[in-house]
Amino acid sequence: MIGKSYFLLSLLQVGLSQDWKGDTPREVTAFEGSCVQIPCHYSYPSHLANQPRGGVWFNSKTLDVSSIAFHSRNHIFEAVQFRHRTRLSGNLKDGNCSLIINNVRREDAGPYFFRVEFHKGPNHNYPVTQIHVFDFTDKPTIFPAEIIAGKRVDISCTFNTTCNGTAPVLTWDTPTDVPGSVSNTVTQHGVTLTYTSVLTLIPSLKHHGHNLTCRVRSPSVSSKRIFTLIVQCRDSNQWITGLLGAGITSCIGLIGFIIYKCVRKGSSTGRGHSAQAEQVSSYSQGRQLDGSRRGDSKWEMKLNRIINEYQGPTYENCVFDRSLSHQKSKQFF
Repeated sequence: MIGKSYFLLSLLQVGLSQDWKGDTPREVTAFEGSCVQIPCHYSYPSHLANQPRGGVWFNSKTLDVSSIAFHSRNHIFEAVQFRHRTRLSGNLKDGNCSLIINNVRREDAGPYFFRVEFHKGPNHNYPVTQIHVFDFTDKPTIFPAEIIAGKRVDISCTFNTTCNGTAPVLTWDTPTDVPGSVSNTVTQHGVTLTYTSVLTLIPSLKHHGHNLTCRVRSPSVSSKRIFTLIVQCRDSNQWITGLLGAGITSCIGLIGFIIYKCVRKGSSTGRGHSAQAEQVSSYSQGRQLDGSRRGDSKWEMKLNRIINEYQGPTYENCVFDRSLSHQKSKQFF
């Protein structure tokens, strides 16, 4: 008899050794129009492990049946303002009692607590969590990328949330003449969910200065982030190198022609008249120098005209190196 009483007392002590414990935060921040999650994990005496149970969340500090935000056994007991907007993110059998509220409203602010109800056992209330509701101000993030004309580029837009409720939707607004494709993914790191949308496009110089807009939408709210395209030339000085080569070739031909004409004219005057020969020689040298200057002047005018043409609004973001022309000229002369 004594042995049997001792055995029953030991079982009672084991049962009481598992306290009723709840792991919930004191405060949670929510944004109007989005979803919010109250993390919740609970424990109970081990002898109740096989007992059927239900979970109830109250939007109050007391057992007010008119303020039931969630009821696992029968949703008809839930207050009208919460119906179809609340659910648990886990399984009660696993000790997970986390509550999710979708499409948060201003009137959702206030105290919440979780209550577990066993079919053939005691019930227990867990600590209170206060929800604070603010205006929706979160914006998506756009990661910058180097944008080169004619080269494919991926531009990423992300949005982070810790609520596994109604998923936000990421979309892109692009100019009609900027075609592209979009891919969306969702990844999870701990309790954080990252929604990513990648816009793939091949920009041209005419798209420089155009805006791309990434929007995040929830059932009743949205926000956006704007990204301005800064399109760079593939090689901003490639064209001027070719232009200089053609210009130098033209200069060589022009100077050669002038020298040829001067020499030919000097030879035709006769070699018997030294004074006249000197005069012709002097005239030829002056003509040669004058022609060279005119050719150089024409070359400079042509170069400046083309540079100015390519530095219009379309190419205002391309950096053209004018010093390149002077360097090439010095090498030639």
